[in-house]
Amino acid sequence: MLVLFDIDGTMLSSEGVGVRSINEAVSMLHGVDCTLEGIPVGGRLDPLIWDDICAKYNIPCTKESHDTFRALYTETLQRNIKEVTVRVLPGVEQLIHELVGMHNVTLGVVTGNYKETGTAKIVESGLDKSVFTANAWGTDGSVRAELPPVAIAQSTQHEQVVLLGDTIHDVTSGQSAGCRVIAVCTGSHDHATLEASRPELLLEDLSDTKAVLHWMFNTHNL
Repeated sequence: MLVLFDIDGTMLSSEGVGVRSINEAVSMLHGVDCTLEGIPVGGRLDPLIWDDICAKYNIPCTKESHDTFRALYTETLQRNIKEVTVRVLPGVEQLIHELVGMHNVTLGVVTGNYKETGTAKIVESGLDKSVFTANAWGTDGSVRAELPPVAIAQSTQHEQVVLLGDTIHDVTSGQSAGCRVIAVCTGSHDHATLEASRPELLLEDLSDTKAVLHWMFNTHNL
């Protein structure tokens, strides 16, 4: 089995350090008082958020401007993340521990984060980034639905794939790639919003490790 985790709102919470660091980087580069107000963030790819910033502030949306932003954003986040508490969400650490101990399971990450910033969040949370070996990052596709197949292609354990996420984008992209999706209400989308997207399993959080593992390996329903 391949088990794919989203990062923000699913595995961990980082006090909004990503949004704050984006605002600071854009402000430093382009002399605007940047805010992401009006720009959807949860579950989206970082390059698409950048495109929306360019449109909002009339910034040239070129490869060069994006690369410059990405580098400064990464530097800014790596500095700011030392000043916040990156919290592993309920049940995540124990679930990962149990899955790592199984010989027939591969773990991976599917996230809209850039590789550098997503990795920084995982490391700062105290989770072991080395256990995630089939990964897709925000630059591995032009839309979210293109990411799960990238991670799936990196694993030989892909006859059964479970994807865990906290937004409707996780649900729809996972299902379009043939994943069974567990949605959790620990991030940016609430219970009603997630329920409407019809994940295979909807949980408040991942704290009941035994029940989550039973669902993954024995049944489609708790």
